[in-house]
Formats: sequence, C-alpha cells, structure tokens
Amino acid sequence: MYIKYSTGFLVASIVQAATIMLSEKFHISSLGANITPTQLLIHILSGQVAGYLLLYIMRNMKAISKNSLWTIGITYGAIVWVVLLSINSAIGKVNAPWKQGFPTVISSLAAFLFFGLIAAYTIKEADVKNLERE
Repeated sequence: MYIKYSTGFLVASIVQAATIMLSEKFHISSLGANITPTQLLIHILSGQVAGYLLLYIMRNMKAISKNSLWTIGITYGAIVWVVLLSINSAIGKVNAPWKQGFPTVISSLAAFLFFGLIAAYTIKEADVKNLERE
C-alpha cells in the first residue's frame, strides 16, 4: 500500500522539480534553484516527507479529508510553498520568490500547487481503492 503513496509522491516531486527547472531554463523564474543530483535526492526525500505529512493530516482530520481534491491540493501546496521556500531562502539555497517578482512567484507557486494536487490525488485514489477492497 505504501508503495502507491511513495510512487505518487515521487511523481509529484519530479513534476514539481521539472516545473521549477523549466521556468528557470526559460528565464521565467529567477529562483536560483540549481538541481544537482544531490539536491534532486534531497528534493525527492522532502517530497516524501511532505506527502506522508499530508497523508497523516488527511487520515487524522476527517473534516479536511472530506474536502475536494482541489481544495486540499491547492491549500496544502500553497502552505508547503510558504514554509519550504521561506526556509530555503533563509539558508541561502534559493532566492526568495516574493523578492524576485511576479513571474517567479507564479512559477514557483505553480510547481508547489502541482505537488499538492498530485499528492492529494494519490492519497484519495489509494484510499478509495482500499475501501473498494474491504
């Protein structure tokens, strides 16, 4: 069961990283995120932690899990965006998007919203299939 969650969170992390990389490559964003193999591994591990945190929240707070996939994914993605980019900009890993201008804010926020939506979809889909088996 957890392999489905981990796989979904991996896909979410890769889509998020690809969005950031493409926006940097096409000079839409000036986040300054350089994705090295080590940073990609850390990014993927962080995505697993963030995904499992969302799973924990959704399983233990039924009022949240009853919301739509869109509401959960967008809200969680935005929260993770604020928390992780605040931490990473404070330690000098990326430029704070809110200081880089509107295109950087939108492109980095979109990447995190993709992550949140894919993670929420993964959890809801896996839980629905579990209920069908029971």
